[in-house]
Amino acid sequence: MLATLVAQNTASMAEAAAESEGGIGLFTADWGLFFWALITFLVLVAALWKFAYTPLINMAKARQDSINEAITYAEKLRADAEGLLQEYKQQLTEAREEATAILDRARKAGESTKAEALEEARAQAEATLAKARQQIERDTNQALQQIREEVADLTVAATAKVARTGLSGEDQLRLIKEAIDEIDLSKVSEN
Repeated sequence: MLATLVAQNTASMAEAAAESEGGIGLFTADWGLFFWALITFLVLVAALWKFAYTPLINMAKARQDSINEAITYAEKLRADAEGLLQEYKQQLTEAREEATAILDRARKAGESTKAEALEEARAQAEATLAKARQQIERDTNQALQQIREEVADLTVAATAKVARTGLSGEDQLRLIKEAIDEIDLSKVSEN
């Protein structure tokens, strides 16, 4: 609207100047026209300054401020992200160390369990072997006792046949003991 008013004013001044001089001279100076053109130009500059330039500058300044705030915020976020990255790296390192420690403990526990199992098996084998030896010794003693009894019976029978004479009970026991003492039982136990 202001531009239309200025254009009309400039056009009317140009017509008035043309009528007064009889035509438009390109290089003629009309101080009245110059004055009104200058006033119009200054009013236009003032209007543009107030309504266009100042809001544009304020808008550009606000845009620059928002950009600066965004840059500052982005730098802060980047610093925070780097801090978090370092923290996560440290936590990852600690987790790896803890996992290694757990694996070492599990390995040692497995080895100790293996050693305990071997020791237990060895102890059971020794106990079984000791029981077997005791059983063998019992069986050997029992066999020797049976052999002694059979030898005693055979000795009595042989003595009775040989002597066919009556021996007293004491004489029979004495002869049995002598026969048993004469038998070498160590040879029997070796077999």
